[in-house]
Amino acid sequence: MSRIVVCASLLVAVWIAVSQVQPVGATAREAMTSGPAFGCDVLVQGAMDVEIQPLLDALEGAERIQIAAWTFWKGRIGPQRVVVSRTEVGPTNAAIATVLGIERFRPRLVINQGTAGGHVSDVKVGDIVLGSSCIEYGAFTSSHGDAGTGVKIERWQPRYNRFRLDGEKRTTLRGVPGDEAALAVAEATPYEGGRLVRGRIGSAHQWNRELDLIAWNHTKFGTVSEDMESAFSAMAARALDTRFVAIRIISDNELLSPDVKIDETGPLCAKYVVEVIKNLARSDMRQPAE
Repeated sequence: MSRIVVCASLLVAVWIAVSQVQPVGATAREAMTSGPAFGCDVLVQGAMDVEIQPLLDALEGAERIQIAAWTFWKGRIGPQRVVVSRTEVGPTNAAIATVLGIERFRPRLVINQGTAGGHVSDVKVGDIVLGSSCIEYGAFTSSHGDAGTGVKIERWQPRYNRFRLDGEKRTTLRGVPGDEAALAVAEATPYEGGRLVRGRIGSAHQWNRELDLIAWNHTKFGTVSEDMESAFSAMAARALDTRFVAIRIISDNELLSPDVKIDETGPLCAKYVVEVIKNLARSDMRQPAE
């Protein structure tokens, strides 16, 4: 399948999903200002059930809402009005679920959380990466190589997404910064399962276990961890002018061990994020949503 067909398919999927919530033709800013300013305090995301179950356990008065293929639950965690989103796995799911969640629930803040693989040896299984920024690392242009010369990553050059954030001029996003106020609250939230580390979170529809490729991604993009959703949720939130932070726990680090511990670490991250959400309510970063 050609790259044009793949891109067209993704755009059609997003258009179909969003058209269920917002009339076609409305700009992002019009969509964000056509209703109440904020419908909830936090939209918190996880791709898999193991990554969201502790959030659902903490959600009081949970109401399940199904929008096409994506599932949301709304309720309260402490005084906060919270929507939990099961994005499902991968870039397409993450982007669509984020757009749907922002359009439908109008959150003050989006938190994308879950498991991740380590890109550097000083982040260990159980450590949590607080996303100072998020970047897509799976897009590149390769220079010409003759048949038989092999696949050489040194011929690859990164490509970045561009958005018309104001509806006119195209802006290149070489990463989406995490919300500083939310990061400060997260850093102040106690966590006993490992270290809290600020760093750049990379995302692609990949699971990399080749050490040379992991090293190349870290060198080229400055990533300390990889997952399949954070950057795509971040770009969708940025395009819709919504605050965003990614919080990811290291479930595996090929540089240290081939072991993968998603079932053990996923709930740890979600439990920590529950406490972050409670602490957000005590910070100066929000007033209660009506």
